[in-house]
Amino acid sequence: MKTLIVYFFSIVFPIALFAQGKSHPTPLTDVAFDTQSTHQVQAQIKGKVLHASPSDLERITIKYSIVNAGNPFQSSYTTKVAPDGTFTIVIPDKLMNQQIWFTFGEYAYFCIYLNEELELTFDLDKLKKKFVYWNGEGVTFGGKDGKKNEVMNNYILFDKKHNEDFSTKLRDLNKKDTAFLTNLDSLFAVQDRVNDKFYTTYGNTYQYLIKSETAASYYEEKLKYLLENKIQVKQIEDILTPVYAISNNSRTYIQFLNYYVRSSFKTTGQKYSPVNLANYCDSILPAAYADLIKLQLEDRDVKLQRDLYKQLAPNLHFKWSSDYVRSQIAILDSKIEKIDSINQVSIVKENVASTLGKQILKTGSGALLYVDEHQSGAEFLRDLKSTFPNKLVIIDFWATWCIPCIQAMPYSKELHKQAKEADLPIEFVYICTSSNSSEEKWKNKVLEIEQPGIHVFVNEKVTSEAMNLFNKGGFPSYIMLKPDGSYDSETITSMQGLSLDTLKAQL
Repeated sequence: MKTLIVYFFSIVFPIALFAQGKSHPTPLTDVAFDTQSTHQVQAQIKGKVLHASPSDLERITIKYSIVNAGNPFQSSYTTKVAPDGTFTIVIPDKLMNQQIWFTFGEYAYFCIYLNEELELTFDLDKLKKKFVYWNGEGVTFGGKDGKKNEVMNNYILFDKKHNEDFSTKLRDLNKKDTAFLTNLDSLFAVQDRVNDKFYTTYGNTYQYLIKSETAASYYEEKLKYLLENKIQVKQIEDILTPVYAISNNSRTYIQFLNYYVRSSFKTTGQKYSPVNLANYCDSILPAAYADLIKLQLEDRDVKLQRDLYKQLAPNLHFKWSSDYVRSQIAILDSKIEKIDSINQVSIVKENVASTLGKQILKTGSGALLYVDEHQSGAEFLRDLKSTFPNKLVIIDFWATWCIPCIQAMPYSKELHKQAKEADLPIEFVYICTSSNSSEEKWKNKVLEIEQPGIHVFVNEKVTSEAMNLFNKGGFPSYIMLKPDGSYDSETITSMQGLSLDTLKAQL
């Protein structure tokens, strides 16, 4: 433990100093941030594409994923470039250094920390010669947040070059090992030295941000160790570190702090309710950390999530957290209104019998929804086979509460679009288990994500039997039904790695 205390001060104490300095921003976890947040603007990204023909501009699709303070962890969007080569993205939340993972067509991928305004310039002549990861020729960062993003992407490149095996070594640490904390400290001491080399080359203007991101990763691992070994700290401050960004690192740290608080709450013997847990957060955490933990409370159903936010709103301490929850409630209200309107105009008046069960809905996004009535997995698979003769069928087993399942949906949606445009005999069938879910939650989730294809809500028993036939044990799981009537349970391991060419080869 002595080693841990020494390293604790080496990594965190400088951050505290930076927070007090005038040249560095106040962290989100400081009570003083609330006053500053009243001046926080709605951040935006402005882009300009140079040396691009009209057809070049038409082909470019911009994809970006915003890290959220609450759930979902990330929200993904797409946009197009205007005919004049420009685009503008306005971020819905007013949070400091919100991280965005940005993909510019087939030309560039990098990370953004957005606080006020970022101006991006893309030179297509240069980008056509070489894809840019993080930073390189053809991508220019400008505007108020320009220098910060140039430095942070250079840091990612520098870190990958000078500490490339860090993640592997971190993964290999055994949390049951009595020397785990000592080994963890040693590993992050190496990271500190790499960071110091970077400051020597690129300056220390954004040292506070790099140090806070590193500290977030450190405390994430420490929290995992405490949870794994069921250890409670004597002082909560031993697992707190300032948060200067809403990023993958900080959100994962907050997520595990949330798990730790929940674990501690269970030892009190109190009955669980969102309000009881919120009150417990207030009793053991500084107010800003307590509010961040409250934002982690979630329900996979949009209506129940909206109701949960409404229930928690009076328990929040700060304007920034209250504003965030209000904005999320508005977003959820909009989704619910859309779902309800689709329900009203799209419900099939007469249930249509089919081999897949009762058809209950047809949506404008191209989704057909059925409720299964089979009694066994084998029977279900037989009927599925007879429903799509001479077609390639992609079967996706998923659950409404499964985060990786939901995250994979955009990839299959894109494949569905490509297959349709190519007029290929390919069907996408989504089998949702009834386990820990309901027909209403399933229907609302399909409508929310606007996922085209055939959707079937299947009894948990039938789902398990069907999956077990192919030794599939978790969600998401995938199998293919080939045009010749045979099933293939090996080709598809993930939607992210699946291409249309792979599917064409199965026809």
